[in-house]
Amino acid sequence: MASDILKFVVFILIAGAIYVLASQGVQFTSVALKVFSGWRSRKIEEQKMNLKEMMLFIDAKKLVLFNTLSPTICTLVSAVFFGRVFGSYVIGALLGLAIGFLIPSIVFKRMIVGRKQKFHAQISDGLMILSSCLKGGLSLLQAIEALVEELPAPISQEFGIILRENKMGMSLEESFDRLNKRMPSEELNLLTTAILVARETGGDITQLFGTLINTIRAKLKLSDNVKTLSMQGKIQGVVMSLLPIVFTIMVYSFNPHYFDIMLSNPMGRGLLLYAVISEIVGVFLIRMFGRVNL
Repeated sequence: MASDILKFVVFILIAGAIYVLASQGVQFTSVALKVFSGWRSRKIEEQKMNLKEMMLFIDAKKLVLFNTLSPTICTLVSAVFFGRVFGSYVIGALLGLAIGFLIPSIVFKRMIVGRKQKFHAQISDGLMILSSCLKGGLSLLQAIEALVEELPAPISQEFGIILRENKMGMSLEESFDRLNKRMPSEELNLLTTAILVARETGGDITQLFGTLINTIRAKLKLSDNVKTLSMQGKIQGVVMSLLPIVFTIMVYSFNPHYFDIMLSNPMGRGLLLYAVISEIVGVFLIRMFGRVNL
């Protein structure tokens, strides 16, 4: 009888301990989910504001869907791949989750960089239109209006903002300063400096524009030549970066047990880790040495 009572008390204590641990675990999970949800909402809002500032309008639902699907798909694919190759689903899932969270930021950053590059490529055409309009007797604001009507986005959008800001009472100096902060480049800085100096000193702005057009075109031509000459090195860097990965995949497809000795040996795992780190460092160095800034 006493032993039965003792067993019952022990059972109650164990059940109570399990309940307490479970409730604490639920609370911890709830707090973690709230923190993660808040961080994710802030990240999506930050992406939305950055894209809106660059006149890249994406529906909020598509933005949330992309930020949700990217880590989910990457986690599943990486977990399956690492589970089959290295027998570690957890490491694969964590690695895929990290990559999935990085992909949206990388994609949106590339969109913003692409818009800026397109804007900088349109500056010489915009200068020609401004110069032609000023030679025809139009004022600077009328010339900017003609630029907005003639050229496509993004340069028409950016100079359209200048016109709207001017109608709201903002000075051209401040509007061009804000444009320089949104689209920083040497060409745009030269353009805005020439316009503001000519307005203050009364110089021949059309002659300045002609000189700027020749300078910008010469720089763009030099930049294209440098890109062409450095393309071979960049292609070699890509090939050398992908070669170890392709070699590993091909060897594993021919013999799935080829890496079993290295994976089962601590020294082998260390050598594989060293190889992965060396590959990452090599890719970084190749990109750094292959980048030419003008």
